[in-house]
Amino acid sequence: MGKSKVLMVGGTGYMGRRIVKASLAQGHPTYVLQRPEIGLDIDKLQMLLAFKKQGAHLVEGSFF
Repeated sequence: MGKSKVLMVGGTGYMGRRIVKASLAQGHPTYVLQRPEIGLDIDKLQMLLAFKKQGAHLVEGSFF
């Protein structure tokens, strides 16, 4: 059986960042939702870019 695809909403939060790291470590194709306004928070932007370097796919979108 292949690896599950993971979509993480809230990937820069306390639990979300740990789930993203664990998902990537297990080799799952991991997608992290990136809100358009995230560019205002440099710490979260740097975290998302670090996830991308580790193999995560960033998906821009919003629920509003």
